[in-house]
Amino acid sequence: MIRLLYVSTGLANLDYKDVSAILEAAQRKNATKNITGALAYNGKNFAQVLEGSEADIDKLMRKIKDDSRHANVIEMMRKPITERAYSDWSMKMIDSKDFDELIAAMTL
Repeated sequence: MIRLLYVSTGLANLDYKDVSAILEAAQRKNATKNITGALAYNGKNFAQVLEGSEADIDKLMRKIKDDSRHANVIEMMRKPITERAYSDWSMKMIDSKDFDELIAAMTL
């Protein structure tokens, strides 16, 4: 099992409704793959941490990189884990007021 953190730049003018739709779709799909994590969006950039099997995370990352709503997908961290930090969340939206602090916290 791994934990992966990536950041990306949103391309479209995404509003709260758009991001909520992304979150809801992620929650449904991730639950079926036993992927957990958290998502943050600060109006311009996304940060997302994902936890799950390496094969499932790699497959999801290929889809994420092909998503036209963002670009500049940069993998910030990838590490093996023995337990999840986000075990209760198929995908949780995190308040992104302190976006940079959030990214730092996600790398722990």
